[in-house]
Amino acid sequence: MRASEPDAFDAIPAPKPPPEASGPEWYGYYIRAWHFLRYDRQFGAFGGESPISFQALDVYARRYHIEGVAFDIFRALVMAIDAEWLDHLHELQKQKSG
Repeated sequence: MRASEPDAFDAIPAPKPPPEASGPEWYGYYIRAWHFLRYDRQFGAFGGESPISFQALDVYARRYHIEGVAFDIFRALVMAIDAEWLDHLHELQKQKSG
């Protein structure tokens, strides 16, 4: 798709991390995977979000040949990032309502 419409991907800017979000280079791999998977979840009727599904993680891992212990580490780290995201959203909701 990128070859047929190269400007289509540039129309959606990649999120820029805040300065305090720096970390080791290997961490970026998991952040990029989370950004790719972050919308592959169920959204509740009243605005809640469920964690990223195991199926989404599994399909992503199969596509990129992440297997065995590497998959266990991948799943744990992406789910930890996702849990932080969901906690952040919960805090924002509490601030809005109270």
